[in-house]
Amino acid sequence: MKEIWKVARWEFMRYVTNKQFIIGLLITPLIMVAFAGLPVLLERWNKPPEVTYYVVDDVGVLPLLEEGAPDNLHFLIPNDRDRIAEEVQEGNAAGYLLVDSTFLHTGNAYLYLSEHSTEGRGYIQAILTQFLQQWRMQEAALDWEALQYVSATAQVQVETMAHVKLPGGEEIAVSGVFVVLIYILVLSSGTMLMQSAVQEKRDRMAEVVLSSITPQTLMKGKIFGHFLLGVLQLAFWLALVIPAAIYFLDFPVWEALLKADLGMLAVFGLCGYLLYAALFVGIGATMEDIQSAGNSQGLVVMLPMLAFLFIGPVVSNPNGSVAVLASFLPFTSPVIMIMRTALTQVPLWQMAFSVGLLLLAVFAIAVMSAKIFRVGMLMYGKTASLGEIVKWLRYKEE
Repeated sequence: MKEIWKVARWEFMRYVTNKQFIIGLLITPLIMVAFAGLPVLLERWNKPPEVTYYVVDDVGVLPLLEEGAPDNLHFLIPNDRDRIAEEVQEGNAAGYLLVDSTFLHTGNAYLYLSEHSTEGRGYIQAILTQFLQQWRMQEAALDWEALQYVSATAQVQVETMAHVKLPGGEEIAVSGVFVVLIYILVLSSGTMLMQSAVQEKRDRMAEVVLSSITPQTLMKGKIFGHFLLGVLQLAFWLALVIPAAIYFLDFPVWEALLKADLGMLAVFGLCGYLLYAALFVGIGATMEDIQSAGNSQGLVVMLPMLAFLFIGPVVSNPNGSVAVLASFLPFTSPVIMIMRTALTQVPLWQMAFSVGLLLLAVFAIAVMSAKIFRVGMLMYGKTASLGEIVKWLRYKEE
């Protein structure tokens, strides 16, 4: 364990003092906040403009337009109908609405604008539609209230039984954020693990290091060190993102964290990281460099994205056979099980079975990666083929 900690510390310090790592650590949350928070902030700053429309009203719709109009929307009767177009051009109004007597029969009204604008158009159309329907029903001797009563849609009130407890919006939000964090941790740390193994092969550092420690110790130290780097990244980003989320989204962060099953999230998140970390460091040992990786190595990097294939069935039917199967598969279970627990109550036996399969997969991948790592780190000059990797897996420990 002492040697593993030395390797982990060396890996941690090597990257945490790297300028590229520090720049990425600072720039990434800024990009995340910019894409997530800037639209919300702009929406707050973007106050709707004050808009005035003249109304040529031959049917009596103006009182209805004024009654429920937004604060920034104003309707005025022109002083002189003959000069209404000139007054709009002079900037006294944004346009004028023509509702003549033919509107009651044709349903056509005309909105003339001095410039392209969508402000208030939806409101005007909704009010004119309501006015036209009321007038035509009165003309046909139909009662408006009776028609509303007859044509009312059924409202289905969904209530769960007393013994059923479904996750609320807070749990769903926390689970969604945790899934994103898992992907960030796996992809960032996994990429750095692969690059670290490739760099040490290229610089012939592996020969020196492996002369004093075993390949398994080196591999475990690398995984542990990059896990600490990933935790440092996530902690730093969360320290910036959580206050931003509280300010921009007005979201009860602390209440949501208390309601979420953090223990379950941590188990699946940690197991998912260890699974992919062991896989990535083993594959990294087979590469001469990242660019010359073969198709098999490249496809391994895409494995974390496999869970996206099941998102649709899981959301539509979280207790369906596809969702249950995906929550058992080790390469998808860390994400899918977290999603299922956010959408429905998952039986305890399914969670236990999923964790058991995931732990077995982590152990199996770690053993196979150790065999690959032991041989691959000392091979130079080319990227290993799939046949060579299979041959390495058949080697027996002496």
